[in-house]
Amino acid sequence: MSLKNSKAMVVAIIAGILLLISGMNGLATMETIKDFVTEHVMDNEIIQLVFVILILIASLGGIAVIAGGVLIGKKRVIPGRLIIAIGAGLGLIGLIFSIAVAIVEGSFTITSFFTIGAVGLILSIVARMIAKKQ
Repeated sequence: MSLKNSKAMVVAIIAGILLLISGMNGLATMETIKDFVTEHVMDNEIIQLVFVILILIASLGGIAVIAGGVLIGKKRVIPGRLIIAIGAGLGLIGLIFSIAVAIVEGSFTITSFFTIGAVGLILSIVARMIAKKQ
């Protein structure tokens, strides 16, 4: 295993642990997004099904990031990066969406978004960027 991938594995595992500690897994965020979309945009069975699938993926969160880090450590870089993207990607989308909703509602404060979960998301993105196929 290359030094870069060793670092990527460690960073991903730390990121996953932070996501687990914070409870950030994208699940609550996807519920918030679902509620917003069904209330303000549209509500039908297809939209409900799409959100059920996204909520299932989002619930992986930190576990997916840790699993991706382990895969990177086992020289399975591409699947590892993909799993990290699934685990952290929805959390990142949720964080961005939460910031946007807070701005629209006028309740945005910068300190409310610097949490252990946000640090975990940032580290998971860093881990994906570090990991390189050998």
